[in-house]
Amino acid sequence: MNQKTIIFCCNWSSFPGMKLSKMTFEGLDTSYRIIVNMCSGRVSPELILEAFKNGAWGVMITACPEDQCEHGGNMKTCGRISLLKNMLPNLGVEAERLRLEWIDKEEVVKFKQAVDTFIGDIKALGPTHAMT
Repeated sequence: MNQKTIIFCCNWSSFPGMKLSKMTFEGLDTSYRIIVNMCSGRVSPELILEAFKNGAWGVMITACPEDQCEHGGNMKTCGRISLLKNMLPNLGVEAERLRLEWIDKEEVVKFKQAVDTFIGDIKALGPTHAMT
């Protein structure tokens, strides 16, 4: 079974920097999918649970840094992630499989490092079959 990791990127924070940098696309790892959303606050708990139900090994959300979001979605996301991390073990999914990263549009290197680290952590955990 191939690893499948989903990364939700905020359209206003990490995604613009990622688009401007060829560095992010070099050696693109096909084990993850990037989904761009208008705001991290639009990534609902149901969407995250659906990703795990459909076989995702891990889910990462990138959001504007705490003091830089113009839409307030990042703090909604922070609360949702906290609740989900408490709930996931009851569903047989390790909390470490869900991660929130605060990444500004100019932090391209940080974005790549966060993705690479998360992919490595998820590969070490292996697949989860709890919700499938």
